[in-house]
Amino acid sequence: MTKLDEILNELGATNHALVEKLPVNLNHKMVQKARLGKKPVPKHTQNLILQALNMLLREKAVAEDKDVKQYKREEVFEL
Repeated sequence: MTKLDEILNELGATNHALVEKLPVNLNHKMVQKARLGKKPVPKHTQNLILQALNMLLREKAVAEDKDVKQYKREEVFEL
């Protein structure tokens, strides 16, 4: 289980929730491959997924009136 998978499971979010945030640049296949973590994920894809993840976290925090933790690439993906 990757860190990305842990975060999304904790949120109860699906791959589709991330793709909805950046539908033009991000697709389900990219998110699934990153979530499985079998192969290294290209930096461009990491940046897109991280941007969508942080957008999703901000949206949830605003809805629940909580502080939001913004993740950095090093925290989510193995370098």
